[in-house]
Amino acid sequence: MVSRARKIIWTSFARKTRNSIFEYWNTRNKSKVYSKKLNIYFTETIERIAINPEASIATNAENIRAVLVRDYYLIFEINEFTIKVLDIWDTRQNPQNFPIK
Repeated sequence: MVSRARKIIWTSFARKTRNSIFEYWNTRNKSKVYSKKLNIYFTETIERIAINPEASIATNAENIRAVLVRDYYLIFEINEFTIKVLDIWDTRQNPQNFPIK
């Protein structure tokens, strides 16, 4: 059986979070180099997950999974045809604030 990649959809909230992460690193490092690398990591990871979503961490919420990318969890919802990226969560935050319980 050939695995078929699901369509990747970024929610507006996830896009805003991703952009704020990039803005933070651009300001902190006074360069866009790290942000560009981080974007590649996010993109490559979610593309792999689109093919094999079970290669991620299950949560208590149905169809919601997470995958670790550097210091960030990409939190997404899966269904038969799509992967919907819901949020990007920085793991250096208080674990009690993790958006998925």
